[in-house]
Amino acid sequence: MAPSLRKVASTVASATALGVGLVAASPILLYTLITGDGPGILRKQPTYVDPKPLPEERIDLSSRPCASQPADSPFFALPRELRDCIYAEALGGRRVWLWLVDDPVQKRRYVRSGSIPRSAHPNHILIESSKPDPLCISLLFTCRQIHREAHPILLSSNTFAFDADGLRATLLAGLGSWNLPSLRSVCINFNAFPQHRWFFDHPDFWSFGMLRDMERLRCLEFQFNQAPWGENPSPPVPVTQYDPRDLRTSPWGELVRDGLPWLEEFRMAFTWNRVVMDMAASDPRWKDLERAIQEHFRR
Repeated sequence: MAPSLRKVASTVASATALGVGLVAASPILLYTLITGDGPGILRKQPTYVDPKPLPEERIDLSSRPCASQPADSPFFALPRELRDCIYAEALGGRRVWLWLVDDPVQKRRYVRSGSIPRSAHPNHILIESSKPDPLCISLLFTCRQIHREAHPILLSSNTFAFDADGLRATLLAGLGSWNLPSLRSVCINFNAFPQHRWFFDHPDFWSFGMLRDMERLRCLEFQFNQAPWGENPSPPVPVTQYDPRDLRTSPWGELVRDGLPWLEEFRMAFTWNRVVMDMAASDPRWKDLERAIQEHFRR
């Protein structure tokens, strides 16, 4: 055998022996590559099933007879106005977040919720940056009359926040289609800065058309949250690829301005590392866009 061929054969044999030795000596590596249960190039992204939507037909409690309340009930002896104040304290005045959570064991998603006070502090718009303030949902299970009186206050007296990713599944499984017309304040959250117009040019991808079903919606907010990269990076300019003021004529802008005529308030917020940015200083064009849409509703 020629020296060059002998050298090649020796190299191939050595590499093969090394590979076999590594696999034989490391069953964990072999298991990882086959099953994907550890870091490996053969791992596939898991496919999760969205939560099942709530039934479209709701039981109408108002059409069913209610048992008479005890004549000596201290609570129902109060005027309805005072009972509504109690309901609002227990079930309203909060920012309620609903989002999808992956279950890697069941390969499914489910809706999780949390609530924080609806504070005037500008940084208290993220659920992880504020002290939780749970809703007293158990109050709705006290009796049928309390449910009928308090349930509308739950929907109309809170700001409901949803992630743009999975919006349809969250709405249908977390609230149900029949509750959408009762919402009055909604925040749509996007976990990145919109560096490109794609977010605004394709509102159907995010199921933003479901906002049209919220016939009592009065306040709409879009929130963009960006986590920092590297060590102590400075906040970036949210947009450099386009002029935000041009978004008034985008499909997203047309939906907000013309598709939701009942709106009264519109806001846009940007957070960097869980801190709300001052867009008047970072990029005033976003404030110009917000102001133009607000003025459209005030005409």
